[in-house]
Amino acid sequence: MPKRSQPASPRILKRRTLGLLVNHNYAMKATETWTLLGLCALTMGIHHLALKAFEAALAHSPNSLPTLLGWSHLLRMNDVSVNETVGCQAALQRLTKAVEQFPELAKLADFFKELTECYLLVNLNDPAQQAVQQAIQLTPQDALLFLLLAQSLIRMGIRTQAAQLLTHCLKLLPKLLSLFTATDIETARTAHAELAAIAAAEGNIEMLIHELTATLMLPPPSLSRINEHIALWCALATALERAGKIPEALDACERAELAVGPSPRILITHAYLLLLDELKPKAERAVSLLTRVVEAEPRLRKDEGDAEDTLGDFLPWCLLGKAYKLLDQPRAAYDSYQIALRRADGLPITWLAVGKLYLELKQLPDALAAYSQALRLQLNENSPGTAAAWDGLSCVYERCDDQLGDAADACLRAALCFQAYGDQKSADFYENRAKNLRLAALGKLPVPEWSEPVGVPNYFLRDLVNLLPNERIAFVKSINKLDATESLSQTANMNQAPQAAAHPSQPPAPERKDPLARFELPAYHDPAYHARAAAGAPYRHGYPYETVTRGTSVASTPPPSQPQYVHGTPLAHAQMDRSTSQSQQPYTLAPPYKPELKLPAAAQLQPQHPGRHYWPQPHEHAASPVHGLVRGPPPVLAQYPPPAGVMSPPTAALGPGPQHRSPAPHPAEGYAIAMPPGYAYGQYMPIHGGMVAQVQPYGAAHWRR
Repeated sequence: MPKRSQPASPRILKRRTLGLLVNHNYAMKATETWTLLGLCALTMGIHHLALKAFEAALAHSPNSLPTLLGWSHLLRMNDVSVNETVGCQAALQRLTKAVEQFPELAKLADFFKELTECYLLVNLNDPAQQAVQQAIQLTPQDALLFLLLAQSLIRMGIRTQAAQLLTHCLKLLPKLLSLFTATDIETARTAHAELAAIAAAEGNIEMLIHELTATLMLPPPSLSRINEHIALWCALATALERAGKIPEALDACERAELAVGPSPRILITHAYLLLLDELKPKAERAVSLLTRVVEAEPRLRKDEGDAEDTLGDFLPWCLLGKAYKLLDQPRAAYDSYQIALRRADGLPITWLAVGKLYLELKQLPDALAAYSQALRLQLNENSPGTAAAWDGLSCVYERCDDQLGDAADACLRAALCFQAYGDQKSADFYENRAKNLRLAALGKLPVPEWSEPVGVPNYFLRDLVNLLPNERIAFVKSINKLDATESLSQTANMNQAPQAAAHPSQPPAPERKDPLARFELPAYHDPAYHARAAAGAPYRHGYPYETVTRGTSVASTPPPSQPQYVHGTPLAHAQMDRSTSQSQQPYTLAPPYKPELKLPAAAQLQPQHPGRHYWPQPHEHAASPVHGLVRGPPPVLAQYPPPAGVMSPPTAALGPGPQHRSPAPHPAEGYAIAMPPGYAYGQYMPIHGGMVAQVQPYGAAHWRR
């Protein structure tokens, strides 16, 4: 008979229970300690130590909700900082396994709240909506849950219901700001920001201003989120400007400087608003603000032979040029525009500004070339920028002899652009002016007075002002990348043509479609500005300085030393040179702009100049279209040569030479009359190599992008 097992004695059972209790208490204390250590490291920004601490805590207690929430929050913040979703995917997997293994987690609203935020970050809107609805059933008075539900609806495009949920979320918060917790402050800030975004999408400017003002009345966020606070101030100033409340917008910029300090983004926005009225006192204030911006740029070491400034943000220099022009300092304006062109030669904004400057200086060939380049760089034909370029060309043609018909054609094209953009008032104005110019060209009406160009539309500047400096730099790099890709593709196609002609037996190589030649912005990199050597003509650091003296022919003098305006403004140099006499050495402009990608193979086939295409040969004489709806190139520039004695467009033969630099007649020799040093309005301001040499003329095949 087998021996019957005896039950364990009470002493043994007590010892086992005590051991299990000790182990459980140790696991709880270890989990609590590691969790507190992780939260401390997370607060100090030591994320790798925080991650190790949270994982050590989860090894002791995998069902600890504070540890799971801290670990998941850390992964989400890392994904936001690096713009990835790997951490959120790992958090979703672990949270899902935890709720399957420990069903008691499904009874906690904080668990579903964290699950919802992870779902939103990976763009899983339906699971996020289901999770937050379960959390609302557990705690229906939590304002943050309604905020998350509204965000999920916004992602799904249901803005009306989202706005109602956001309003309900704000009603659940305490009535007094003094009763707000840190979580309540962040919830209110995010809810007001989401309502502002909905108002902006619907075009409700007044509601946008109201919500942004309510957001900025809350206590400011931490220093790690100062950029978000600056963005809200700039958005408020821009919204006030769109509503026509310029004084209120300027006041918002001043309050923003007091709240967050002299941020370059706020200073640029403030200067942009000051330049809207085009008044000299405000222009002086704008120069002061923009000088602080450009002087705060990081100083970079440069090679001795490289004097060009191609790095950094172009917008402060573009606004500086506008301010100097308003202050009647065209030389300082020119130097600022040159730096802006070196930094962003692929954008039409600076070309429009330079064209207006040259038009006011009565340098019609350079104004013609600048406006042509601005028109060529337009991404959208039906935009205010395209209309401004056509308006500038019309102003240039009005000031030329026997070219009123071309001015009328440019006016009509500007009217079509305004009509496509939705500005019917401007479209009617330009259409009527085109009719008057055409009748004046036929001799049926007197010649109307000269019109002034509109310059750079605020539509362009407003969108760029709202961006961060690094975002503007990235945008410019993407444009330069697109230009480089198009130039390389065109060069390869041109190189294949002579090879196919020399070897007719070989089949032509298939043309490879460039994946980057699209309207969306491609990947970007730093453009190679140092490789500038063209075939047979290496890049020269200096160019002959052209001057025109009274009663003598055009002469060239050796290039003097190059001034640098990388970390300052040209104002001091401009004021110093105003008092110089004619016997002194003329002022030296900034180094010439030389775009990249001048390949020897392409230069052997056809003269290549900076721009998107090569200069095409002029076509045979053809009649201009009867109606403006028939799209085509400008008639004079592309279809027939101008008559004798009329200013001709830039051609391949017209390079940087000194001949015929201005259409203004000279009493004796046919050249422009020189003025005293200081570059008063109406005197020629040279570009090294000539503005005409920097851009290509219009052609029938490439009159638009």
